[in-house]
Amino acid sequence: MNRSRWEHVSSEDAVQIHDTLARYAHCIDNRDWDRLPSIFTADARFGSPGNYTASRDEISERIERVTPYHPHFTTDTVIARLPADSDGRERARSWSKYFIVRHDGSLASGDYLDEWIRTDQGWRIFQRRVSRGQRWENDPGAPPSATCR
Repeated sequence: MNRSRWEHVSSEDAVQIHDTLARYAHCIDNRDWDRLPSIFTADARFGSPGNYTASRDEISERIERVTPYHPHFTTDTVIARLPADSDGRERARSWSKYFIVRHDGSLASGDYLDEWIRTDQGWRIFQRRVSRGQRWENDPGAPPSATCR
């Protein structure tokens, strides 16, 4: 791995990003859509290449269509600073593992690769790329997709 791609963020920034990741799981699993502004930018993209949403409203609509829905957990997050964007906003990236516990007790996992922007309200996810990892080809939640790189 190219170490220059993973420049550390400050401890304070890391705590804020980890806090937002925790709030994400609570918000999504509880369908608390009023809290999405504390997690995502207004123009956030969520999904996978070629299949992204374009706003917080589309994120909640997309997740509402997931059936059956299983609670999930985010873990093993690494965070790195990125160069500022063209508007001079601070950016970061994080790579997290997630796993879900299905109603039958089986597990599935995947990756979140997030791009963050520091806003006046704190760090917010601008883009969340989701991939399904360690799954069998006949997995009821869908076969695996490429893990984030």
